[in-house]
Amino acid sequence: SSGINAEYGEESEHWEVYNEEERQELLFLLFKHLVLGGPVCQYDDKIDRYLEIAKGLYKELITVQKNSETKKIELISKVLKVSAWDGDICWFPGDEHHQTFCYLILNPVNRIVTVFSHDYGKGCW
Repeated sequence: SSGINAEYGEESEHWEVYNEEERQELLFLLFKHLVLGGPVCQYDDKIDRYLEIAKGLYKELITVQKNSETKKIELISKVLKVSAWDGDICWFPGDEHHQTFCYLILNPVNRIVTVFSHDYGKGCW
């Protein structure tokens, strides 16, 4: 459960387990969004299902290829976190809640852009 607790922010005793660069990686962000959930999310200290879903989602979103020189698998997707501001107002993706986000995942091989976004508190009912 230390992984889940580290997600709750700088006040957590486990926050320093991850450096700032690691906290900006897509896999970490996906895991964080899944663990923190939405406004009706209930606490759960079983981390396995979150890790499994985050890894599966990550594998679906990104593109890798083998480097012909090093023979190592390399990430070739580019991930951008996007937002649109006018002065102090965030028009897209919405409010500044940490669970409101929009990522563009660019696949340079197939020239495909995948949009992965969520607007916290805006359910479908």
